[in-house]
Amino acid sequence: DEEVAARSGGLIVKAESLLDNFEAASARLGEAGNAASRGRNRAGPGIMDAVAKAGITKDAVMKGVEGLDVDKLLDDTKSAVTDEAARRELISGAGDAALDFLLKILPSMPVPPFDGVREGLVYHLSNLSMAGFRMKKEDIYIEIAGIKAAAGRKVVNGNGNNFPQSRMAVKASELLVIDVRNISATLDDAEWSFEQTYMPYLRGSGKANTRLWDGAIRLKFELRRRILNAGETDPVTGIPLNPTWEPVLCLNDRSCTIGGIELTIQGASRIAWVANKLVSALKNPLRDYVVSVIVNALKTHSGWLVDVLNRNLSPYWDFVLRTAKLELNDLPKLARHHVVEAEKVPADAEGMVELVWRERVPLGLNILTNDESGYLKIIDFPRGTQARKVASEKRLDPDSFKGATITSVNGRRYGPEQQVDLFAALKDPARPKTILFKLASADELERIEGVMEKGKSGGASRKGEDKAAGKEREDGSDANLVMVVEIADQGDIGLRLAAAGDDFGLVVNGFLRDPSGRPLPAERTGRIRKNDLLSHVDGTLVLGPDGAGGRRALELLERAGPTRRPLRLGFAKPYLHHVSFERPGSDGVSEGGSFGGPEELVLAEAKSANNDVGIVLKGYASVEGAAEAGGVFVGDNLAFINGIPVGAGCRLFDGSSPSPKLGEVIQMLKQYSPLALTFARAQAKSKASTMKSYLISSPLSLDIELAYTFSIPAENHDHLGCRFVTGMNGSDVVVESVSGVEGPFQRRMRETGLPLLGCRLEAVDGEAVPSYVNPRMAVNAVKRRWAADGRVELTFCDERHRNALREMKSLNGSSS
Repeated sequence: DEEVAARSGGLIVKAESLLDNFEAASARLGEAGNAASRGRNRAGPGIMDAVAKAGITKDAVMKGVEGLDVDKLLDDTKSAVTDEAARRELISGAGDAALDFLLKILPSMPVPPFDGVREGLVYHLSNLSMAGFRMKKEDIYIEIAGIKAAAGRKVVNGNGNNFPQSRMAVKASELLVIDVRNISATLDDAEWSFEQTYMPYLRGSGKANTRLWDGAIRLKFELRRRILNAGETDPVTGIPLNPTWEPVLCLNDRSCTIGGIELTIQGASRIAWVANKLVSALKNPLRDYVVSVIVNALKTHSGWLVDVLNRNLSPYWDFVLRTAKLELNDLPKLARHHVVEAEKVPADAEGMVELVWRERVPLGLNILTNDESGYLKIIDFPRGTQARKVASEKRLDPDSFKGATITSVNGRRYGPEQQVDLFAALKDPARPKTILFKLASADELERIEGVMEKGKSGGASRKGEDKAAGKEREDGSDANLVMVVEIADQGDIGLRLAAAGDDFGLVVNGFLRDPSGRPLPAERTGRIRKNDLLSHVDGTLVLGPDGAGGRRALELLERAGPTRRPLRLGFAKPYLHHVSFERPGSDGVSEGGSFGGPEELVLAEAKSANNDVGIVLKGYASVEGAAEAGGVFVGDNLAFINGIPVGAGCRLFDGSSPSPKLGEVIQMLKQYSPLALTFARAQAKSKASTMKSYLISSPLSLDIELAYTFSIPAENHDHLGCRFVTGMNGSDVVVESVSGVEGPFQRRMRETGLPLLGCRLEAVDGEAVPSYVNPRMAVNAVKRRWAADGRVELTFCDERHRNALREMKSLNGSSS
């Protein structure tokens, strides 16, 4: 480096000049001292004597120069130059990364709808956007390895030197701290609405503008170490014996504060009292909500920032460790729970989520009432319930509420000693109703699922059925694998054979008949089926890879000819199953069957006997029926079937006949195809409700004339996907439950009668499934074919059956 060489040369020149000056000064001082000694003998010793006594002589200076470590001098000089540049580069790089991260994440961050209740006022805010997020690089303050500076300013210390001061001690847990100040944001045109839960039950809606200022964000990163190169490992434990380590940053903590908030209701002059009430109710909860959303986003998306920081800091790790006075081997090891990449978190930082129910139908909660914790726990949000819809509308996965704890209703919190009151509050049919949930941790969810599993019955019988279904595949003896057919009649046997899909043998492709159309001996046995695999000819095995088995079979059949009888043929059930699916209407004839598809297949990875990983069929997933797709809730009333009034619908017509009984209604649903069904749902009333609570049936007195009605189409009763019960008044027909239905893929698989569960997916439309494909990729491939062509063929392999056939030998008494 030219600059280092120049500075080093300068030091040497200055040292030489110092020696020259010392010699000249020594001579002058010696002469002056002698003169003074001659004139004033009593004045004491001369100056040079004092200097000599102090040890400052030319020899002493030369020894000091000779003792200099030139290499160390050059390294220290280089460090003095490069460390200053490194400091500036570190501060600027960290500031740029933080600014890019915050400006990339926060303005584009979706803010979910905001619901809650305060002082009996149920409020809702949506269309929230952080696009108005503002910050400057000058307001980003960095502290790295004890060095403090503003990212957008020149790095100087209090003495005017062009580098910052560092602290005496640096903790690895706080190696990098990024503070962002003076944050502001605007959330314009947010949509709001409110409803009172008490008299006079007022409601309203409109738009609002929100301004946030004096915000601050702090990101704290810790330095740990991770294995860069494992090197040799212990053959028994697999633990690296001499690994190479590298430093790595990970997110340790994050926080956010908002100093001020201003909420302005558009058109507030027309509804001043409503605006004041709404601003009072929303101001502080909205600030807390925005803070929780930002904190959640910082953790969820911090992986990008951590990755950028690690890449930017990697050239300076030596400098960072030296400046912070840290040793690599003393750093704590990186663990799985440390945040080094984006991860999923609950709906907010503490796992608290509030939902609002507005429809006057059952809430739709399956609740565990006898949990050991003493709290009411959520088992699930069943299909076709208001609960599932409410969660989905808030962009939350309904299944994430499994195991959650109900903590409050309409803003009132309930402790473990108040669970009876909580249950009563849940049963109260008044709407709207807000419920606050605390989402379950992974351990808590596992515990709840264990409790529910113990309460289930019928597991033993189900296992027995599964065992019986797989009995044929589990029995691997040759006697059970092979069916022997004896052909006694001379002449053609009447079999059409073709090579198997994997060329391991010959399969039955069909039957031939004589000139008069009569069946030949093979078909007349009634035991041979299409796709059966020819395994033996007169006891000799005729299976083998690469067509060897097929050639051996043809050779033995030709040798037997039409006269050598009896001819004993062995057949095995095929292990390759081809299943074709075709969307109704793809041939231009029918337009039905638009529901369901490849997503019905539940695929999973599994290892075979030779440890190959493949994709197997694990089961089937039900699809949305017409009721669920049409928005039918548990508690809705069925009013009309294809225009014919039933249940509550009969009350709309004076002098109409009584409603059909439930059994008659079910028969009507099974009789008509297609179906057009009209449902009725109770509307909220303008005064306090006096009706008794209900869970699975409609109110005692549904006002059908004021009810909200809607219609849905269904292909037939099987496509409907809901179950009905008689209402409390003895005549209404009420939705008791909503469920998924059997889709076309599941129905087609069932119709084949083949033991497909547990079989490996070998090919899609004849193309082999590669070994690197995972279940999601496989389903997506099937979806693409299904969407493009309206048809697809899947090939499954029963690997257990195939392996048994490959290990099979010739039968007793064979001749070759």
